[in-house]
Amino acid sequence: MQVAQFASQKMETKIPKLAIIAGNGSIPFYLVEECKNKGREYCLIIIDGHAKELSEKYKPDFIVSLSKMGKAIKFVKKLNIKDIVMVGGVERPSLRNIIPDLWTAKLLAKLNSSNTGDDSILSSLTKALEKEGFNILAPENIIPSLLCPKGILGKIKPNKNNNKDIINGYKIAKLVGSNDIGQSIVIENGLVLAVEAAEGTDNMIRRSALLKKEEKGGVLIKVIKPQQDKRIDRPVIGINTIEEVWSAGLAGIAIEYNEILIISFDEVVSYANKKGLFIAGI
Repeated sequence: MQVAQFASQKMETKIPKLAIIAGNGSIPFYLVEECKNKGREYCLIIIDGHAKELSEKYKPDFIVSLSKMGKAIKFVKKLNIKDIVMVGGVERPSLRNIIPDLWTAKLLAKLNSSNTGDDSILSSLTKALEKEGFNILAPENIIPSLLCPKGILGKIKPNKNNNKDIINGYKIAKLVGSNDIGQSIVIENGLVLAVEAAEGTDNMIRRSALLKKEEKGGVLIKVIKPQQDKRIDRPVIGINTIEEVWSAGLAGIAIEYNEILIISFDEVVSYANKKGLFIAGI
């Protein structure tokens, strides 16, 4: 009888409620759907001015300005939630034009003019949330299949020149990332055509198209920056990435396996095959 009661109690153990703090992009959709499918209770917090389609499909529990993060913290604490996942792109506001609440002001005070790179800001935010007693989860903690596997992911394989570019490009991308510049580069026959900066990956790919020599050549290399907090700022590729790479006339994509997230894996690989592009997990 006691064994049966113990087994019943184990079966009834609930997964802890999750707070999803969402910006732009597709991953917040996947997390909400995963919670619904697994029966996990969740609280959806939208960053004001972001995630319009997500807000239309799923009613947010709370909408918060980036300058008033203290309000979101109080809201989550009232719900007795410990697990937080922060996902989606966020437009970086001008620090001169915001009026922060006390919690956010304390966070900003810890940053100085030489320490305002994305990695520094996100690292400070994570530490501040952990001090409040929260567990910061990564998207792959909830959906492990989002992470890129190792090897050639589709039917198309890189040629000899592509492989050389992948080897050299990976080293260069890691060096660029270590300086908190960007996560991606485009390289063709040993020549770096473009380095990602503030404009983002898509605009960098478009810029590289103006400089490439071969009709179909060059590789997009995407890695995680060494100092990046993987829980809240993992690089992502999706269908749109494939479209941009194909439009630019590149040969394919090489991304760091177990580090980069792939949105809609099967659809991405299928579309890359259709467009004649390789995807390599390196």
